[in-house]
Amino acid sequence: MKTTFKTLSVLLVATAFAFTSCKKSDDTTPEDNTSTPTPTQASAPAPITSQPSDADGVCVASKVNVTTSIPMTTITVNVEMGSSTASFYTALGASTLADAGTVKTNDSINVKQSNNAYIFSPKSATGITYGSSSKWNISGNGSIPAISYTANGFPSTPSVPNISTVSKGSAFTLSTTSVSSADSLCYQITAGSKSIYKIVSASQTSHTFTSAEMGTLDVTDYAYATITAYKFNNTTVSGKKYYFINLNTANKSIKVTN
Repeated sequence: MKTTFKTLSVLLVATAFAFTSCKKSDDTTPEDNTSTPTPTQASAPAPITSQPSDADGVCVASKVNVTTSIPMTTITVNVEMGSSTASFYTALGASTLADAGTVKTNDSINVKQSNNAYIFSPKSATGITYGSSSKWNISGNGSIPAISYTANGFPSTPSVPNISTVSKGSAFTLSTTSVSSADSLCYQITAGSKSIYKIVSASQTSHTFTSAEMGTLDVTDYAYATITAYKFNNTTVSGKKYYFINLNTANKSIKVTN
């Protein structure tokens, strides 16, 4: 299967909900405006996901795992959030999206955006609870048929090494233990506005970024090392091919130095 990989920007929106801090509305304690602001950890990056070249639509169910270091402490926090997105195209190869009616993932509604992208908006830090599959129900609309489909096989969670700092001045190898039920893996480092990544087969449990690639990253205390595992499913309905991707992504907050 020929597959073109790209970042789906809608995933960034969905992911950001899980890892931003909240302030209670009933907190009446006056703010001390003379205190020094605490640095804020950036949201985990959007997983790199795929756009198969023969897809009339792509539905992505995501397990997003983040290990974050709390600034100025030795404490780390681990959070897993279930999320989903869906895109249905007006024609094969088109970049414009079609209205597909109501889209549900495991009975959770994906909210249709102004561009007809569908995004699950979590109301908690855990979002959708997935087991070994994701279940999709699409009511259909116009050229998009009604679809009911169970995408089997979530990959196991990749293991990001317990690293805290990487240097942009030298090559770096990102590795994981073996990941089960995966078709492919993505190794990714995101620092500031820059991101480097490599898609490989699921059997390749490490990837080395060259010093030239590392040199493109921004220096920051708030970067992420990310490993994403993918499982692909597809079905054909009314002559159109729809992909259902189960992905499991692990993020570790790190620093990037010169």
